[in-house]
Amino acid sequence: MTRKKLMGDEPQDDGREADLMELERESQTSEQDLAIEKGLFAPSDAPMVPTGTAEQRLATKRANFSRLASKRVTGVLERLSVLKNLANTNTYDWTQEQHDKIFDTIGEMFDEVVKAFVEAKKPKARDKSQLRFEV
Repeated sequence: MTRKKLMGDEPQDDGREADLMELERESQTSEQDLAIEKGLFAPSDAPMVPTGTAEQRLATKRANFSRLASKRVTGVLERLSVLKNLANTNTYDWTQEQHDKIFDTIGEMFDEVVKAFVEAKKPKARDKSQLRFEV
Protein backbone atom coordinates (compact mmCIF):
# COMPACT_ATOMS: atom_id res chain seq x y z
CA MET A 1 0.00 0.00 0.00
CA THR A 2 1.38 3.45 -0.86
CA ARG A 3 2.10 6.15 1.70
CA LYS A 4 -0.80 8.24 0.36
CA LYS A 5 -3.25 5.41 0.93
CA LEU A 6 -1.91 4.84 4.41
CA MET A 7 -2.16 8.51 5.27
CA GLY A 8 -5.63 8.86 3.79
CA ASP A 9 -4.59 11.52 1.25
CA GLU A 10 -6.44 9.86 -1.62
CA PRO A 11 -10.09 10.65 -2.21
CA GLN A 12 -12.47 8.17 -0.61
CA ASP A 13 -14.29 5.79 -2.97
CA ASP A 14 -18.04 5.99 -2.40
CA GLY A 15 -18.48 2.39 -3.62
CA ARG A 16 -19.82 3.21 -7.08
CA GLU A 17 -16.71 2.00 -8.84
CA ALA A 18 -16.80 -1.28 -6.92
CA ASP A 19 -20.47 -1.71 -7.79
CA LEU A 20 -19.76 -1.15 -11.48
CA MET A 21 -16.88 -3.63 -11.40
CA GLU A 22 -19.15 -6.18 -9.69
CA LEU A 23 -21.85 -5.75 -12.33
CA GLU A 24 -19.31 -6.15 -15.12
CA ARG A 25 -17.88 -9.27 -13.51
CA GLU A 26 -21.34 -10.80 -13.03
CA SER A 27 -22.21 -10.24 -16.69
CA GLN A 28 -19.09 -12.18 -17.66
CA THR A 29 -19.66 -15.04 -15.19
CA SER A 30 -21.43 -18.26 -16.05
CA GLU A 31 -24.61 -19.31 -14.27
CA GLN A 32 -22.74 -22.08 -12.48
CA ASP A 33 -20.12 -19.63 -11.21
CA LEU A 34 -22.88 -17.35 -9.95
CA ALA A 35 -24.51 -20.26 -8.15
CA ILE A 36 -21.19 -21.01 -6.48
CA GLU A 37 -20.74 -17.37 -5.45
CA LYS A 38 -24.26 -17.18 -4.06
CA GLY A 39 -23.58 -20.25 -1.94
CA LEU A 40 -25.99 -22.55 -3.74
CA PHE A 41 -23.18 -25.10 -3.80
CA ALA A 42 -19.50 -25.01 -3.01
CA PRO A 43 -17.00 -24.94 -5.89
CA SER A 44 -15.83 -28.44 -5.01
CA ASP A 45 -19.47 -29.59 -5.05
CA ALA A 46 -20.02 -28.18 -8.50
CA PRO A 47 -20.79 -31.14 -10.71
CA MET A 48 -18.64 -31.75 -13.72
CA VAL A 49 -20.93 -31.90 -16.72
CA PRO A 50 -20.71 -35.32 -18.37
CA THR A 51 -19.84 -34.92 -22.05
CA GLY A 52 -18.11 -36.98 -24.71
CA THR A 53 -18.43 -40.68 -25.34
CA ALA A 54 -20.56 -42.99 -23.21
CA GLU A 55 -17.43 -44.17 -21.37
CA GLN A 56 -16.33 -40.60 -20.71
CA ARG A 57 -19.79 -39.66 -19.41
CA LEU A 58 -19.82 -42.71 -17.14
CA ALA A 59 -16.33 -41.89 -15.85
CA THR A 60 -17.39 -38.30 -15.11
CA LYS A 61 -20.55 -39.42 -13.32
CA ARG A 62 -18.55 -41.89 -11.22
CA ALA A 63 -15.93 -39.28 -10.39
CA ASN A 64 -18.69 -36.87 -9.30
CA PHE A 65 -20.28 -39.59 -7.18
CA SER A 66 -17.00 -40.60 -5.56
CA ARG A 67 -16.00 -37.02 -4.76
CA LEU A 68 -19.36 -36.06 -3.28
CA ALA A 69 -20.04 -39.37 -1.51
CA SER A 70 -16.68 -39.16 0.26
CA LYS A 71 -17.46 -35.69 1.57
CA ARG A 72 -21.05 -36.45 2.52
CA VAL A 73 -20.35 -39.76 4.27
CA THR A 74 -17.48 -38.15 6.16
CA GLY A 75 -19.90 -35.41 7.26
CA VAL A 76 -22.46 -37.98 8.43
CA LEU A 77 -19.79 -39.86 10.39
CA GLU A 78 -18.58 -36.64 12.01
CA ARG A 79 -22.14 -35.72 13.04
CA LEU A 80 -22.72 -39.21 14.45
CA SER A 81 -19.52 -38.85 16.47
CA VAL A 82 -20.88 -35.59 17.89
CA LEU A 83 -24.18 -37.31 18.67
CA LYS A 84 -22.24 -40.03 20.50
CA ASN A 85 -20.98 -37.36 22.90
CA LEU A 86 -24.54 -37.12 24.28
CA ALA A 87 -24.03 -40.60 25.77
CA ASN A 88 -21.80 -39.06 28.46
CA THR A 89 -23.80 -39.67 31.64
CA ASN A 90 -21.59 -37.26 33.61
CA THR A 91 -22.99 -34.42 31.52
CA TYR A 92 -26.34 -35.59 30.12
CA ASP A 93 -29.37 -37.61 31.08
CA TRP A 94 -32.19 -38.84 28.84
CA THR A 95 -35.32 -40.88 28.97
CA GLN A 96 -35.91 -44.12 27.12
CA GLU A 97 -38.50 -42.25 25.06
CA GLN A 98 -35.90 -39.70 23.94
CA HIS A 99 -33.44 -42.50 23.18
CA ASP A 100 -36.01 -44.37 21.09
CA LYS A 101 -37.07 -41.23 19.23
CA ILE A 102 -33.48 -40.42 18.24
CA PHE A 103 -32.62 -43.89 16.96
CA ASP A 104 -36.00 -44.56 15.35
CA THR A 105 -35.61 -41.32 13.38
CA ILE A 106 -32.06 -42.14 12.34
CA GLY A 107 -33.07 -45.70 11.43
CA GLU A 108 -35.99 -44.50 9.30
CA MET A 109 -33.80 -42.05 7.40
CA PHE A 110 -31.11 -44.68 6.94
CA ASP A 111 -33.71 -47.09 5.52
CA GLU A 112 -34.95 -44.38 3.12
CA VAL A 113 -31.42 -43.74 1.85
CA VAL A 114 -30.75 -47.46 1.33
CA LYS A 115 -34.08 -47.82 -0.49
CA ALA A 116 -33.28 -44.85 -2.74
CA PHE A 117 -29.99 -46.47 -3.80
CA VAL A 118 -31.65 -49.86 -4.39
CA GLU A 119 -34.55 -48.35 -6.35
CA ALA A 120 -32.25 -46.20 -8.48
CA LYS A 121 -30.42 -49.27 -9.82
CA LYS A 122 -33.53 -51.35 -10.53
CA PRO A 123 -34.38 -51.80 -14.19
CA LYS A 124 -37.12 -49.40 -15.10
CA ALA A 125 -40.17 -51.09 -16.59
CA ARG A 126 -42.03 -48.89 -19.02
CA ASP A 127 -45.79 -48.77 -18.82
CA LYS A 128 -46.66 -49.29 -22.47
CA SER A 129 -50.33 -48.61 -21.89
CA GLN A 130 -49.55 -44.90 -21.88
CA LEU A 131 -47.75 -45.14 -25.23
CA ARG A 132 -50.93 -46.16 -27.06
CA PHE A 133 -53.24 -43.58 -28.58
CA GLU A 134 -56.63 -44.26 -30.09
CA VAL A 135 -59.10 -41.83 -31.66
